[in-house]
This record gives sequence, structure tokens and C-alpha cells, in this order.
Amino acid sequence: MEMKKYLTYFVITATLLSLFVPVAGLRAQTCNPDNLQQVRYGQRSAAVRNLQACLMELDYDIPAGATGYYGPQTRNAVKAFYNDYLNMTWHGNNVGPQGVEALKSALAKAPSKETQAQQPSQPGVSAEVLAQILQKIQAGDTAGALALLLQALGGQVPTTTQQQATTTQQQATTTQQQVAQEGFLVVERDPSATGVTVREGETANVFGLRFRADNAPVTVKSIFLRWTGAQAPYRVLSNLQLVDSQGNVLYQTPVTPTTFYQDSSLQYYLPITGLNVNVPVNQYTSVFVRVTIVSTLPSGATSGSFEVRQNDVRAVDGIGVDRFGPVSTISGSFTLQASLAQSADWVAARNANTPKEGYVLGNPADGKAYGVKLLSFDLTAKNDNLRLTKVTLSVSGVTNISTLYLKAGNQTLDVQSASTTVNFNVVPANFSINKDQTVTLDVVADLTGGSTSTNADVSVTVTNVEGQNSLGGTTSKLVSVAGDTLHFRTLGPEISAFTANTSYTPPSQTASSSYSVVIRFNVTPRGGTIYMGTTTAVTSSFAAVELEKSPSGTSTPNAGVTVKVYQGTTDVTNSLTVGANGLFQLAENQTYTFEITAAQNGAPSGTGLYRWVVRNIKWDVDTNSPISETITWTARDMNTGYTNVQ
Repeated sequence: MEMKKYLTYFVITATLLSLFVPVAGLRAQTCNPDNLQQVRYGQRSAAVRNLQACLMELDYDIPAGATGYYGPQTRNAVKAFYNDYLNMTWHGNNVGPQGVEALKSALAKAPSKETQAQQPSQPGVSAEVLAQILQKIQAGDTAGALALLLQALGGQVPTTTQQQATTTQQQATTTQQQVAQEGFLVVERDPSATGVTVREGETANVFGLRFRADNAPVTVKSIFLRWTGAQAPYRVLSNLQLVDSQGNVLYQTPVTPTTFYQDSSLQYYLPITGLNVNVPVNQYTSVFVRVTIVSTLPSGATSGSFEVRQNDVRAVDGIGVDRFGPVSTISGSFTLQASLAQSADWVAARNANTPKEGYVLGNPADGKAYGVKLLSFDLTAKNDNLRLTKVTLSVSGVTNISTLYLKAGNQTLDVQSASTTVNFNVVPANFSINKDQTVTLDVVADLTGGSTSTNADVSVTVTNVEGQNSLGGTTSKLVSVAGDTLHFRTLGPEISAFTANTSYTPPSQTASSSYSVVIRFNVTPRGGTIYMGTTTAVTSSFAAVELEKSPSGTSTPNAGVTVKVYQGTTDVTNSLTVGANGLFQLAENQTYTFEITAAQNGAPSGTGLYRWVVRNIKWDVDTNSPISETITWTARDMNTGYTNVQ
């Protein structure tokens, strides 16, 4: 019963006090319509404070109150006022003459807050009745006090004491649940904005704070941000924002010589006020200082830094108590660099479409071939947009090349006669590669001097790339991107369509391991009849099929190698004409599929990772001499994948 008496006393007292709050409510800041002036976003002045008070007089919400700072909250209120009273969409970044006049007119027509407060909106309690209620409470007659209160408010007297007690207890419980709690602020550095490098003209998050609320939520209201860089902030920064973890702008200002203040030690600082950063209990909320670097840094400006000292962050908890943090100084620095143009760079790499080592077959009548691709390479512009001006080649087999072309798709960038060193001067003045963009360039040649019986080998290597950055400076890079050797002649095999299927049976209690492969590739004679393959001794006179071990080592399969020849799906191995030395005769422009089968019983030369490779393919121009022409196909050209042989 003692508890119920206390709860009843609490509820009655709270109710009585609430009846008089509207009468006592006064504005913290008085609106003076006659002193309204034109103001703008980012301004701090008494004129801004008067504007805020007048907007609140008209019930426009500015949560921070009349602070005198024209920030995001004030801008939102201005936008809403223009929409309501001037029927226009307004950015809210300033209040002009039209806005000032509209405000004065609106204030003249609206009742003042004092007038509204004086108009009764709820029943009252006379001083005499209030004294009687308090006397009954002091005498312990809570039921009588409650009855007098209900009568004064026009209600009914409860029928039983039990009902009164139950109702009172429920009201007290609800009131207890609504009572705000103390929250405590923890401020730390957010580690995600660490070691940042920012170049001229770039924008980045360079310093972060992480807030945590213990026991109950808090709301961060202001941050006292200090600049500790060697250069004055306006010489390094052109703009500053405070953003949340989603990138929403909470505060922003251009950085001018008057944006930051200086204390007695000439230390630069910036009060960031008008914030409402909600920090839930036992959860982290982060904010970041986002800066934009000036377009041209002063000499010697290599870094910048911010810090927040002890108690530089102010928050408010649920009962209105100011909470401060951090407990010690938090600082963070970032690196400044010159424009990306100053560090522009080329990256060159061989493209997968570069022709692999093989035969280039020219016209038997004149020994020439036109538009033969020798190399494809990828060129990437790093750190800046780059205009390509020169590509340098080292050329092998010059006597068999008449003309060289540098192309980007179907666009010819330059044409040069062959020599051991060729400089392509890129003709289109607008051929630029955007920052981090990659383009593929081709080196194409017209070949001459092809022979029926001997190879004319040609190859090219890109050795240097040169261009201009966005500031007009020269960017040159030594590279080494080489193409394969191509064997140019007027008679030979066109080899294509490699496939390889492997199988592996691990060892068991009844059988040892076995490892096999079936390799297929197409051969089309160009320029005349050729002789290829054999009915005997495949590995020595046709193709060397080997097992390659990772990381190094090779071995010959111990179960032998066999070969079959197909035209389409028809096995023609036994029907082909066999010339001298047991070579198959292949007709010009007919396509033959060679199928090589190789097998290994047991581990090749010890357990480990193995794959099958074709080391070379041999053929002949006639049957009068031993096979003399060889083309090498490395593991890069036919990779069947490594198998773990046990």
C-alpha cells in the first residue's frame, strides 16, 4: 500500500504540473520582424538567429533552435516556408528580399506564441482546489485527493478504492516506462579512413570518428574540429564536408581564409554545430571528414591532418544532459600528392589473340602475303588520361617484311617501312586512352620473299610507348611485349583446333595407376602437297608427345604413342597415299584431323603434378630427304591441365 500511495502521489503531482506548463512556456529566442535581413547558407550572425526565431514562430522545425548558424536545418525550414507562402520551389540556400517581405507578412497575420499560450485549451484547477488536493495528499488521503482532482477536471469519482488504486498503478507504470535515461558517449577513431592519399582536385574521406552510446541513446550535436597540417587549411582544401557512413552530407562549407578560426596559439579550428547524429545504445555510428584538395598544391604541401581533442565532441542524452568525448586526443593524417597527370603511366601486356608460333603461307606466284598480324597487345592508361603519340618496335626478319602497320581495330594509326627499329608516330591527334581504360592494338605486316622449301622467320617486340598526359607533359615507358616467331613460306601446313582429353586411374588394391591422353588437331596444306605423319615411329618423325611435371621435368610415356588420320569423321589412316620414308601424302587445301593417343602405366617418373604436351610437329615438302621442317608447340599452346599422379 505504501508503494501505491507513492505512485498515486507521483501521478497526481505530474498531472497538476502538466496543467500549468502551457501557461508558463516562453520562447527562448524572440522574433523581431522589423530586424529581418537577407542572409545566406553558411552564415553565422545575429540576423540568422532572428530569422530562425521567426521561422520557429511560424512553426517551422529547426531542431537545434536559434543557433545563429545557417546550416542544413535552417535551409530545410526556408525551403518549406517558400513553398508554403510563396508557392515556389526554392533551394533554401539564402533568404532574399522577397522572402523577407513574405516572412514579415506571415508574422503580421499569425497570432503570437504569447497569445496562443494565453488561450485556454484544457480545463484548469483553481488555487483553492489545488490547496485542498495537496492537503489530502499530505494527510495520506490519496483517494480523496484523486476524487477532488477528477471533479475539478469534469470527470467522475471512482466507484471503489480498488479501482482507483489499479488505475493509479497503471498510470504510474506507463509514466515510468516513458522516463528517459542517462546515456554515455564514447568517441573513437574510425579505422576505415586511415592512410588515405589524395591528389590535386580529388575528394576523399580523410578522417573519421566512431561514436558509441552506453546505457541509453545519445545525439551528437557538435564537433570541434582542429586542423594540424603544416600549411594553412585554405591553401590545401577547397571544400569540407561532414558525411555519415552512407555518404549523406551532414555539414558542408567552402574553405576560404575565413572559414577556419584561429585560437591564441594560431591553431586553426572549425566548430561544426547544428548536428543531430543519433547514436543507438550499444551500437557504433560513424561520421567522416570529406575534403576536396585544391587544384594546385603549394610547394612543400605533402600531408594534412585533423584532430579532435578531449571533450571536443558534444552530445545530449535522453534526459538532456550534455555528454562529452573523447577522453584523449584523436588525430589522423593523410598524404597529399600532385595531380594524377604527374604520375601517369603506361601498362602494356600481350593480348591472348596474338598469333602463336606457326606457318604464314603466302602466294606461291610472288611469295607475298598481305595484312598478316604479328602481335596484339593491350595498352592501359594509368592515373590519367593519356594521348598516344609513339610506339617503338624491335623487328626480326626485316628482309622478309615490306611494310608494318599499327592498328586499333579497323583504324590505322601509322604505316612504316620495315627496319630493325620502327617508330610508329600515331597520326590521329585525338587518339586518347582514358584513365584506367585498356585498348588493344595490332602490329600488322605485309610479307615478301616467301619460299617453297625454306622458312622466312619474322617476329616483332614492342619496346617503348610514349604519350602526353592531360597537362601536356610527356609520359614514356620502356616495355617488352613480344610476339611469337612466324615461319613465312609459300608451302606448308595450316595447323589449328587443338583439343586434348585426358583420363587417369589412381592406384588401387588390384591395379596400378594409368594415365592417358587423346590429342586432336587439324592440318590443311597450303600452296601444294605436303608430307606429314608416319606409319611407324611416331615420336621420332612426327610429334613428340611428353609428360611435363610441375614445376620441372619431362618424360616419354612408357605405353607408346599411336596416330590416326581422319577427314571429317572418316578414318583415312589406311587409305592415304604413303610416300617415301613412310609419310602420309596430304593434298592441298584438304583438311585432315590427326588423332594422337599416348598412355602411361604407373607413375611417370615419380608421383606429382603432370600434364600432357606436344613439343613439336614435323612435316616435309617432299619425300627425297628426311623430315626437316619443325614447329614447336609449347605448354602455353596446349594446356591439358595438371593431374595429381599418385
